[in-house]
Amino acid sequence: MHPHRLTLVPAGDIHLWVPRSSTLRAFATAPPDPRPVTPDQQRRLDIASLPRHVDDEVNPWIGLRATLHGADFVSLAGTLRRFCARHESLRCMFVRRDDGSYERRIVDAELIGFQPRHVGHFADPGEAFDAVMAELDDLTGPLSWPAATVLTVTDENGDITVFAAFDHVTFDGYSAYLTMGELKLHLESELNHAPLPTPVGSYVDFAVEQRSIQDAITVDSPALEPWRRAADPTGNLPGLPRGTGVRRGDQLQHRMRYPTFAGPRLSRAFHRWCEQNDVPPALAFTAVLLRAMVAEEAEDRLTVLMSTHNRHRQEWHQAIGWFSGVVPMTVEMGRDLPLTELARRTAEAWQFARTAETIPLPLANQLLGTTMRPAAVVSFLDSRHCPGREGWEEMDSTVFLGEVEPSDEMHLWVNSMPYGTELVHRTPDTPPCIEWLDRVMNRMRDQMVAVTREVNDPTEALA
Repeated sequence: MHPHRLTLVPAGDIHLWVPRSSTLRAFATAPPDPRPVTPDQQRRLDIASLPRHVDDEVNPWIGLRATLHGADFVSLAGTLRRFCARHESLRCMFVRRDDGSYERRIVDAELIGFQPRHVGHFADPGEAFDAVMAELDDLTGPLSWPAATVLTVTDENGDITVFAAFDHVTFDGYSAYLTMGELKLHLESELNHAPLPTPVGSYVDFAVEQRSIQDAITVDSPALEPWRRAADPTGNLPGLPRGTGVRRGDQLQHRMRYPTFAGPRLSRAFHRWCEQNDVPPALAFTAVLLRAMVAEEAEDRLTVLMSTHNRHRQEWHQAIGWFSGVVPMTVEMGRDLPLTELARRTAEAWQFARTAETIPLPLANQLLGTTMRPAAVVSFLDSRHCPGREGWEEMDSTVFLGEVEPSDEMHLWVNSMPYGTELVHRTPDTPPCIEWLDRVMNRMRDQMVAVTREVNDPTEALA
């Protein structure tokens, strides 16, 4: 799973996996499901409904790759069917009503079927890469079924590598990590002729809960207060730190990077420090990141959007869907304070911020009459314990993202992995911004070394 081991697209035969005509007929005749979409889904569907320029290749999907050793086309078709059988939200099609809203149509697992369509043979890995990315960019979207694009490359050894891109309307970042392990699990079940899997908790039920809560929110609701405080006098959110060189309104191309800034020994030592000091790793790593960002600035106060993962029911812990949201969080860091105090301040700021976790940004703007847009978005993932993680290395799997529109945004994910700690980031691709991020990672590593007294081995963490 280490990104430096990754050979993204091998040479070979490329196939696109499409639904069988019987599956599409089942969707066409399925009755509407009464459960609503969330405001986030409504906004995503509305955006996807707008005409796109013929040369527009920007498509912000969430993707993954995984080599499924031992698979053939028959077992792979069954693997995809099992995946959809386990997650109701993947068996859902969205249909636009006359009033502009959307209804769901959901079919039973027994009616799901996929078949391969040959795209071509590509002897050059670079040409194979271009072909795979073109299909993912052109076809992935929320308004057809599935809201995803699945391709396979069969190499000269007969190994099949899956490349899948999912539209955000039904997928978040953690869903991608869950999926990598599930594909291997479902392939094994298919080869063993096991029954279809029992469905896990449904994201569609989560959407019902969220919509019910959000429909009761008014402009006077206390849950709106974090958003109200975060908006600046112009009705927007504060921009990126000045050291990035990025200003509000800039339209800059983005670049995705996966640097491992702390090796396994230092990372394990830092997790032990968290345990000894009774500090949850999510708070500790977030505090380390925020202080590193603040250290580059002239003031100690920082406002970011913090990801909420929202799988708060046991049945949703392994569910695929768009659970993740964002809430505004402002922290006074204090440059000379011990890390335990910074973690405490981060915890206090987080407790206040998450009172807004039921209010997505589109709803906050609607209620407040603002035009808030994301600037710095931060998140923490502990992927060391993700179900199926033990198979990632064997499958040489990874998560990656599609292209996004030029903007003034920055997205940062601290990700604890078996081989160390990453600061995955999708940011404006300018020299000042990249240099700023490199300094931030150095400061994060220095803080971890300072509290653990564990020297980082530079051969363990190559950016």
